[in-house]
Amino acid sequence: MRRRIRAAMFAALAATGGLVVQATPAHAGPFCERPDPPPACDPGGPGLPPIGSLSTATRVPAGIQVTGWAEDADGGNVLVNISIGGRKVGSVTTAANGQFAGTVPAVAGANVCATAINNGAGHDAGIGCRTLNVAVDPVGVLEPLERAGTSLTLRGWAVDGDTNAAVEVRVYHGDQLVGGKLANQQLPGTLADYPAYGTARGFSISVPERPTDGDHTVCVRAVNVGAGADKVLGCHTYSVRHNPFGALDEVTRVGDKVRVRGWSVDPDEPATPTQVDLYHDGTWVRSVIADGHRSDLDPRYGTAHGFDIADLPAMMVPGPHRICAYAINRSYGTVNTELGCREYTLPAPVVAPTILPFGKWGIKATSISLGWRDNSTTEDGYRVERSVAGGPWTEIWRANVPATGTTDRDLTPGTRYCYRVIAFNVVSEAAAEVCATTLLPRLANPTGLTVTGRTDSTITISWQDNADNEAEYVVAWRSVGSTNPATTAVLAANPGTGQMTYTITGMSATTRYDFGVYPRRSGHELGSSADGTAWTTGRPKVDHFTSSATAVHACANTSVNLTWRVTGADRVVVRRGGTTLSDIPYGGVGTWEGSVGGGTHDGNVTYTLTAYAPDGRTYSTDLTVARTSNHPLLAALDFENVGYQTLEAWYKDINGNLLQRAATIAPRSRLIIPLSHCNLVRLEVIDPRTGYVAWRHPTGGIILGHHEGFIQTGKGA
Repeated sequence: MRRRIRAAMFAALAATGGLVVQATPAHAGPFCERPDPPPACDPGGPGLPPIGSLSTATRVPAGIQVTGWAEDADGGNVLVNISIGGRKVGSVTTAANGQFAGTVPAVAGANVCATAINNGAGHDAGIGCRTLNVAVDPVGVLEPLERAGTSLTLRGWAVDGDTNAAVEVRVYHGDQLVGGKLANQQLPGTLADYPAYGTARGFSISVPERPTDGDHTVCVRAVNVGAGADKVLGCHTYSVRHNPFGALDEVTRVGDKVRVRGWSVDPDEPATPTQVDLYHDGTWVRSVIADGHRSDLDPRYGTAHGFDIADLPAMMVPGPHRICAYAINRSYGTVNTELGCREYTLPAPVVAPTILPFGKWGIKATSISLGWRDNSTTEDGYRVERSVAGGPWTEIWRANVPATGTTDRDLTPGTRYCYRVIAFNVVSEAAAEVCATTLLPRLANPTGLTVTGRTDSTITISWQDNADNEAEYVVAWRSVGSTNPATTAVLAANPGTGQMTYTITGMSATTRYDFGVYPRRSGHELGSSADGTAWTTGRPKVDHFTSSATAVHACANTSVNLTWRVTGADRVVVRRGGTTLSDIPYGGVGTWEGSVGGGTHDGNVTYTLTAYAPDGRTYSTDLTVARTSNHPLLAALDFENVGYQTLEAWYKDINGNLLQRAATIAPRSRLIIPLSHCNLVRLEVIDPRTGYVAWRHPTGGIILGHHEGFIQTGKGA
């Protein structure tokens, strides 16, 4: 029965033309080894390829251990070749029951495959592959780095498939060997790809960290045995920071004290405040504890690491001074860290100010305004002290910034005051003094200022004098807009009070003036003036009369706009020839301006503007918009034929081609030939029999017809 089954299988394979080999067979052995009752085996027909399966491929120290089965219909033991990554590495032979098991050398590759070698007729056949990452270099895993204090612990496992012995593992800092041991520690279980190597393949190595602060890299390397090379299992980068760190944020002098602010942390004891030593110009002056709140720090270290002192005494010597801060190390660090150095400067001695003259309005009845020139560049500020009528000095004002003036108010009229203006800084001060007597109260202000008369050169004003003890009256005036000083006149005092009148002379006609009057008496504060404004009379003035176009090309009609500005007129009239374009009244005699359309035309138009004064005087000015042309403007040709042949006047184009006959001129006769308006042509008089040109315009014959052009005379035969 077994023979018949085997023969049937080979016959079926032969019928299909091929042999299918499964990687994992559906049975545990050859067909002839089934349980009882055993089938009757039949060797089948000759010439068929072998069949079989690669059951297992396992890495062992001697190489790759393989198991499986193979049979050939031609009988006999079957030779099975084993390859790794397509490269043959060895062979095994089946036993009498068709099973094979053996070990072949290991080479690096990803797949282990088996090929059954045919006996007799037929061909070799692949009987399956097993996925197995075969390595000849050591393999292993480096787990995350563990740190405690200044120690680094590196854990993992390592195997070299070429040996059953424990692999040596070495630790390197850069190129420097810093530790090593055998990977022979027990693991919690077997390794998936290396079950034959047992569980004692782990390692745990502790080495000291690098002593210097900064970033460092530590690597673990497995030492190769047999074929292959050493293998780096992995690297870790870690940071060393044991020395304290921080910053000196601020050194600021305030008067004779210095504020010092910063922070410091010692990473070995982040919960403990750090001591910071301060050095002033190279000399230790104070130790502070950095335990102040700083919300801007790294939250890993907490917020209680700031220091801020404001009472460190300044060095009272002019010039720069230097403060440095050092964080004092504790625990594993090696140095006291400099947090930084900053400078502050003590200014040079100040220079006394120069007090300026009081001027016209510096001294009043109840106030004195002080002004001074700041002669110093190093002052912290200014203060002013006052002595009343020779009494003690009292500070009345202070500015902690550079300043150039102040006003002392609520004073007593007619009282002498002395002042000291003092520039100061933290190392010196310098003063200047001045004295002044406050004025008596101001005189009563005038009221009711009015203009009672005007001429071309005068303005007469009148006002109510309300002061009965003035020494004189001052009248001041200036044309509006002028930057020149006002002209003044001094009038004798009017006994008591009453109405006063003054005529201002020497003024310009048609001009607006500002003026004012006020009483004056020595020792009294000047009062407010009564002010007014008025125009002198006179002929009107035309400030400008302009056109939007100064010239227009002939036959190119253009819309023209006129603008004007006049002074001293209450009416403006603009005319174009005999046509009034604008007649505008104005409710006053000031300076006013306007515009008006001048119509559409092609030039040669004159406009007239007439300004009228209230008293009837006028001023007129003309504005002409010219007409321009690149060619002569002709309205007609007055031609005399002095010959005995009939001539013809012709229009030609600018190239000389005949366009149109304009007229026929009989012999010994005269004819006026009107020209077409705005027609640009070449005009010639010719003899029609011969084409001879009897006359053309002196410019070459090209003219522009225009009804306002010239009448050109010509003669020819």
